[in-house]
Amino acid sequence: MWAVVGILLVIALGCWLLAKVRSPAAHKPPTIDAPPEDFSPGPTADTAPSSQTWLSKEEADSELVRDECGSLAFRVERREGEYRFVSEKSGKHPSPGNLALARLGIFYLNVRGWKNYPAARLKVGDHIDLRRRPGNKYDSNAIAVARPGSKHIYGYVNKGFARRLAKPIDSGKEFVGVVMGRAGNTIAVMPTEIAAELDL
Repeated sequence: MWAVVGILLVIALGCWLLAKVRSPAAHKPPTIDAPPEDFSPGPTADTAPSSQTWLSKEEADSELVRDECGSLAFRVERREGEYRFVSEKSGKHPSPGNLALARLGIFYLNVRGWKNYPAARLKVGDHIDLRRRPGNKYDSNAIAVARPGSKHIYGYVNKGFARRLAKPIDSGKEFVGVVMGRAGNTIAVMPTEIAAELDL
C-alpha cells in the first residue's frame, strides 16, 4: 500500500512540475530595472537597460557631455553604497562600459578576471594602481589593476579600453583609477585633470 502511495505522490509531483514549466509566466522574461551585479559590457556594447534610473545610449550620448561653458554636465554621487556618474539633466546614471564617458576620456568598467585573483579588499573611493603588462601573451596592451602598494594584481582592464589607454600610459600621461563599486570590481580610469574636476 505504501508503495502505491509513493508512486502516486511521484506522479503528482511530476505533473505539477510539468504544469509549472509550461505555464506562460515561466517563459516571461524578467523585468530589468538595473544591470545585474556582473553586468560588464565591453566598449562596443554601449547599451543600458531602460528605466527611471539608468541612462539609455541616446540619453547618455546627449547628457554625458561638456556643456556650453566647457564644464562636465554630470557629477559623481554616492548611490546605493557605490559611486555613480549622474547626469545633471535627468539624474540618471550610465552602466559600466559607457562610450559617452569614454569619449571624454573616462573609462568606466568592471574589472575583468577578478574572480581568478585574491580579493582586493578595497572601498568605494579608494584609488587603484594601473600596471602595464606589454609582455602579456594574450594582449600586448594589457593593463593590470592592483591595490596601491600591493605586489599582487586583482584583475585587468578589458581589451577595448586597454587598447585606448596603453599608448597614453606608455607615453607618461597620468591617469587616476578610482573604485566606483563595492569590493573594487567596478572602477573608473581618467586623466588626473578630469579626476580633479570630479573631486576624485
